[in-house]
Amino acid sequence: MSFLNAYSLKKNLFEIAGQKVILRPPQYNDWRTWADERKKNELYLQPWEPLWSINELERSSFVKRVRMFERLSHNDQAYSFLIFKSDNEDFIGEVNISNVQRGIIQSCAIGYWIAKDCEGKGMMSESLELVKKFIFNELKLHRIEAACLPHNKPSLKVLLKNGFIKEGTARKLLKINDKWQDHTVLSFIVDDFKKLK
Repeated sequence: MSFLNAYSLKKNLFEIAGQKVILRPPQYNDWRTWADERKKNELYLQPWEPLWSINELERSSFVKRVRMFERLSHNDQAYSFLIFKSDNEDFIGEVNISNVQRGIIQSCAIGYWIAKDCEGKGMMSESLELVKKFIFNELKLHRIEAACLPHNKPSLKVLLKNGFIKEGTARKLLKINDKWQDHTVLSFIVDDFKKLK
C-alpha cells in the first residue's frame, strides 16, 4: 500500500519516520496534547499566525479541524501532519500541505510551526525534508510554495536550508496577528529534489 493510500485509509497506522521526528496525521485523541502545546507556545506563535479565535484550543474546534483535513485529504486537496520527537514521542509541532492543485499546475503550499524549545535543533528541517519526500514521491507534485514574514528569520532560515529559493514578495498576502502583511515567497520544485538524490 502506498503512503497516499495509507494516509487516506488508515490514518491511525500511517506515519513517516525520520531520525529526530515522526510525522503522522492528527487524530481526535491528540486534542489535549495539541492544545496544551499550543497554549504553552501562544506568545511565541502569536506574531507569526492568524489571530486565534476564542475557542481556538477547545476540543470541538480541534475535532472540526481533524474532520476538515480528513475530508480534504480524501479529496486530495490538503494533508496535515503532527510532529513528534522520535526518541520520546513528545508532540512538538505541525506541518500542513494545502492548496493541492492538479492539472497543468501540480503544486501545493506548505505551512508549519514548532515549539519554541525545539527551535534550532534540526527538527523542523527534518520535518520539511520528510514532507518534501511525501509531496514528490507520493503526491507526485511538481512544485511546493512556502511564504513567511520577511522578519521571521528562523522560518526563512529553515526554508533556505532545505533548498527553497526566494521568488519575491507577495504584498499583503495573509492576515497575520490581525494585520495584512507582506510575505517572502519561496519555492522548491521536483527538479531541485532530483538533484539531491
